[in-house]
Formats: sequence, structure tokens, C-alpha cells
Amino acid sequence: MLRCADVWRRALGGFAVLVAACGAPSGAAAADPSVVQRADETGVPRLDEREALRAGEAVVGTQPPDFAFTSRHGQPVRLSDYRGKPLLVSFIYTGCFQVCPTQTRALNEAVQGLDKLLGPDRYHVVSIGFNQPFDSPEQMRAYAAQHRIQARNWEFLSPPAAAVAPLTRAFGFSYLATPAGFDHVLGVTVLDAEGRVRAQVWGDALRADQLGGPLRQLLLGAPVVGTDAGTTIAALVDRVRVLCTVYDPNTGTYRYDVKLVAELIGGSLFFLTAFAYLCVEWRRQRRSRLAVPPAVCLPLHPAPTPEPAPVSGRTA
Repeated sequence: MLRCADVWRRALGGFAVLVAACGAPSGAAAADPSVVQRADETGVPRLDEREALRAGEAVVGTQPPDFAFTSRHGQPVRLSDYRGKPLLVSFIYTGCFQVCPTQTRALNEAVQGLDKLLGPDRYHVVSIGFNQPFDSPEQMRAYAAQHRIQARNWEFLSPPAAAVAPLTRAFGFSYLATPAGFDHVLGVTVLDAEGRVRAQVWGDALRADQLGGPLRQLLLGAPVVGTDAGTTIAALVDRVRVLCTVYDPNTGTYRYDVKLVAELIGGSLFFLTAFAYLCVEWRRQRRSRLAVPPAVCLPLHPAPTPEPAPVSGRTA
């Protein structure tokens, strides 16, 4: 029987890092040897939370290699397939009955809370099973169905067993196989549209604003690109929508800031009215200039009249 043994919270440098110890079957994936370990008072190896946090923050700004995966539907997927939009990455273990499901449910609620801020077509979400070969595509599909993950921008991926160590190292995800199971950090890695790690969001009780903050920065900082006028206008409208949303802690979702929307509409109407007035005034002055006949320039002094030439002739 797989079980979650314990969960505890450590406050480190202003971050809340959750470390979970989940029961694992015999032959579970071995830990990455680069992960720093420590032993507790009983001599049992534990993940060093402080070093795990440091390892996670160290990859911010780097670009993970183009790893290959298999989706829950058995289709080949590469990490580069998700470029072009921000990407949220979480590592899970399908055999964990307490901590990983709690994190997945919290992430699902946070994703739903991002609807007004972004919409599902503006970013991707992937959950990666790190306990190979047990986190197979079939197990990942069952895990997603069990937790009712229906977002069309969310996929569950299984990496090859040989790729787990370099994969988790590239994302700054630390885990350790112990006699009690797995010690591992809980959080979400945020990648930008070019595939670079931009932020680590630690903890299991994720909120929409924790993910919305880095996503908002990525979307507002990205250049407005469109293949035609229609797509460019649509991109500008989306950016205005991002600016006009605020997080509501009472509902755990983003909502439109009515005051800010009213100010934007009022400011837009003011500038449109001023522009229309200037256009009308310019046309009126142009018409008045065209209606005035051109002035005839007369010399200040009349030209002297030439004297008549003398007439020669004989007198009869």
C-alpha cells in the first residue's frame, strides 16, 4: 500500500518550501546523486530543504534541454512543443495519496482562477511523473481522470526513466528516495514563451495570484506580434484585459477592476473626442482657406508710359 508519511513546512528566506515524504514501492526511481542530503536524528536520510531551495532558484534564467516525453494518450511530446506561450510545470508522483493530489487540486483551482486574467489559450500547464517506470502514460491518464482535470491546456507527461535525473536537475526539482518513500519539494516552475525558467512558485496551497504574478509579467513584457491587423488588435485587447484584472482573495480568482476599466474608458473617450475636434477644426480651416479668392498683387508704382515715336514725312 502506498502512503504519504508526513508533510512539514519550513520557512526559508521568506519562502515556504514543502517537503513531502511519500511511500514508494520497491524499485522506485533512485534519487539524483547531485541532490544534497542530510540525516535526521534517527540517521534516516532526508532532503536538505535549504539546499533544495537553493538548487531550485539556481536554474532561474536557464533554458532546459528539449526533453522528450510521452503524453497520457501515448503520443510523443517534446518540451519545445510548448514554446510560444508561458508554461507551468509541476512534478508529481501518482502513487502518493495525500501530498501530490493536494498540490494537483490546488493547482487546478489556481488555473481556474486565472480564467479572467488569461484564458486557457494563453498558456500551457504540464504535470510530469518523476517516479519511472511507475508513472506510465496509463497511470498519468488515470491520475488526471481521478482528479477531474479537464482544462484543455493541461497535459500529463511521462519521461523516459533515464531522463528523470537530468530532467529534474534542469528544472531545479529536488527529490530523494528514503526508506519511508520520497522526500521532494512541492511547487511549480514557470517558463516563458522561449522556454527559459523565469520563476519558481513554492508550496502546495497554490493560489491564482501566485501564478498570475509571473504570468502577468511575462505577457505584459512580451512584444505585441500579429500576422495582420486583426491579430494585432486582438493581442492589444488581451493585454488591456490583463491590465484591467485584479486578484480577489475572497473568491480566489481574478476579476475585472471596474474602477480601472471606467478610467480607461473615460480616458479613451476623452482622447477620441479631442482627436475628433482637432480633425473637424482642421477641415474647417482648410475649407475657409480654399473659399477665399487668391489676392492679385499690384505694383506699388505704375510703370512709365513710353513716349510715341516721332513720325517722319515731307510737307507737300
